[in-house]
Parts: sequence; structure tokens; C-alpha cells
Amino acid sequence: MPNLSPSITSAPKTTDFYQVAEAAGVPVIHMPLPEVRSLALAVGSSGVVGLDNTHAMTHAEEQARLGHELGHCLYGGFYTRGTPYDVAERHEVRADRWYIKRAIPRRTLFRMLREGRDAWEIAEILNTTEDYVRRAYYYYKENP
Repeated sequence: MPNLSPSITSAPKTTDFYQVAEAAGVPVIHMPLPEVRSLALAVGSSGVVGLDNTHAMTHAEEQARLGHELGHCLYGGFYTRGTPYDVAERHEVRADRWYIKRAIPRRTLFRMLREGRDAWEIAEILNTTEDYVRRAYYYYKENP
């Protein structure tokens, strides 16, 4: 297993999405959401985020879910059950992109990849999930 200590001491500052939510005036409510684990609702001027409190999440998973849901709130990408699938999917992709751009900056990701780091290492350093590291890679690769 590679030594992470040099990167941790020079690790980039990670975004705390609770601070982002507070600064944007988006309430974050912890409540039972076992089926969806998180959601964003159009309430008030900027929305509200709900995070599941029935399952344990790592801090990175919680930050990723919160960041994604904030994406919905801060760019206004809400939809309902009646929204056509293609429109709802577009909102999901935009929320992912919003999160990726703030949690996994392009330069940081590609620098870490050039250093030979694996997805799990990058996720640990940036306090996100491996899944989002992979999504970020493909997003940046397809959108130079």
C-alpha cells in the first residue's frame, strides 16, 4: 500500500459542503430517507436538502450526497415525479457536475493521476467517493 503521508500534508483544501449550504442559506435536515438517502426540495428561494439519518454514512459519502443535492438547490434544478425522464436525468447530471467542479477540481485530479494515485487514494485525499472520482475523470475527459 502506498504511503499517503506526503500527499496528506500537501493535500488540497477540501470543500465543506455544510459551510457552503449555510453560506447559501440552504437548510440541511437530517431525517429518515432510507429509500433515497438524500434529496433536494424546492422550498423558499434556494431549496432545502434532506439527508438520511437511518443509515451510517462515511464523512466522504455524506459530503458527496450533500454536495450533489446542493447542486440542485444552487442552480435551481428541481423536478417532480411527473417530469419526463430525460429532463429529470439532465437535472441529475447537472447536479453531479456542480458537485464535481467544487469537490474534485480538474487540475487537482489530473495532477494526482500523474502522480500515479488510484481512485481510492484521490477520494480519500479529497474527502469524496471513488465513484465521484471516476465520474469526474470521465466528465473532464469528455469536456476539456
